[in-house]
Amino acid sequence: MRYTIKAHPTLYAGVMFRSRLEARWAAFFDLLGWEWRYEPIDFDGWTPDFYLKFPCSHSECNGYHDLYVEVKPYSRDEEFEGHFAYKVGYGSVYDHEKDEEVSLGVCGAGRFGVDPGVARFMIGHGGGGGDYDLRFFVPHDGNCGSLANSRSMELWKEAGNKVQWQARRTK
Repeated sequence: MRYTIKAHPTLYAGVMFRSRLEARWAAFFDLLGWEWRYEPIDFDGWTPDFYLKFPCSHSECNGYHDLYVEVKPYSRDEEFEGHFAYKVGYGSVYDHEKDEEVSLGVCGAGRFGVDPGVARFMIGHGGGGGDYDLRFFVPHDGNCGSLANSRSMELWKEAGNKVQWQARRTK
């Protein structure tokens, strides 16, 4: 999928992000108290935008999950189709060009778009796993109900305020 939205490099938390959208996701993760690293590793064919480590209270999850995430200015999850992060399994991605699985270690992979309503990931969770809505792991949200009045959207708005464009001050 090609997109024509121009990225605006944005400084947040001492990191220069390639886009304001990436910076906003970092601010969102901070508001959630999730650990993140920007462009943490280069896989063959994919450099994830983030590595995340976030809490999980499920007895079989060792207290947290880790996840590699791709951020794109997409408004629907289907727009990620064909991207490495869309083809993920539990801890691995199938590389069709090489006809083999590419290990992500113990991590899953996610695809995050223009807001928390376009954020999904595949992870092992509990005795199984699956494709999760981001809100499933946001306190006081769950993955059902309206996104409009969710805790995710409250935090998303706050994250936007943290990274909004500021005019340069002149003397």
